[in-house]
Amino acid sequence: MKFLKFLVFAALILMFTTVKAEENSCLSDTEISIKEVKKVLAPIIGNAKIISVTNAPVEGLYEIVVEVNGRKLPIYIDCSLRYLISGEIIDIKERKSLTREKVAKLNEQSLKEKIAQLEKVLGKEKVEKLKKAVGEKTLARMRIIDPKQIPKKGRIIFGNLNAKYTIYVVTDPQCPFCARLHKEIEKVLEKRNDVKFEMILFPLPFHKYAKPVAKAIVCEKDLKKQQQILTKAFESQSDKEKFKKLASKNCQESEEIINKNLEFAKKAGIRGTPTLIFPYGVTVSGALPAQQIEKIIDALK
Repeated sequence: MKFLKFLVFAALILMFTTVKAEENSCLSDTEISIKEVKKVLAPIIGNAKIISVTNAPVEGLYEIVVEVNGRKLPIYIDCSLRYLISGEIIDIKERKSLTREKVAKLNEQSLKEKIAQLEKVLGKEKVEKLKKAVGEKTLARMRIIDPKQIPKKGRIIFGNLNAKYTIYVVTDPQCPFCARLHKEIEKVLEKRNDVKFEMILFPLPFHKYAKPVAKAIVCEKDLKKQQQILTKAFESQSDKEKFKKLASKNCQESEEIINKNLEFAKKAGIRGTPTLIFPYGVTVSGALPAQQIEKIIDALK
């Protein structure tokens, strides 16, 4: 029943676009610039990057490929650049989604490009190990950043200080996904002595109490106290009053340290937490399970 309703919806879209085509047809030889489309769509798509503008499979529409958080997706706009259509184009006769076929091709293309980028830094052998360790889906989310850009001040270390491998974690004290990752990190450290995790505090603007707590952490000079505050923050996600009490200290340099962390994240294209930065600058976002973290470390040896 849901599929039939979807087909009816798709048919209405096709009827609409056919009418629009009579008024303003997108000719095959018509050239429209990405700059022009970006100007029109800016209020709607924000910072999403426009990759390409081509004629859509249906007459009367342009197909716009946009990149959002590293993922490429097609959207549609009519030839007058007035009406935006966000949804699937269904070929009723063939009973298939042309949009899903496009997404599949974009994903395949993105994976090839990602593998090529990773191979430039890691070499084919390590990339193949990564692929076997985490699968194509996680591999497609990986990027390479320059570890030299990571700020040196204010990092909170968990694990063996002399460990051979260092993983940087861009984290937010008030982020529930960061709290989930922290538990996985503890599992890794219970088993391994060859790795340490260095936390880069990145308080998100919509987490009201994250920045004051982050400041309190970096103002502590004792590593154990820093670890305790951050761990308590992750454990107090559901208790706002208890969480707020952790912001008991502030210092002159805390603002500078946090701001440098924010600047680094912006330059590195890190928009959310948690984000892990492995050896060679291999970066992946999300609360990865302990087993997957270990597999990535071992693949990069």
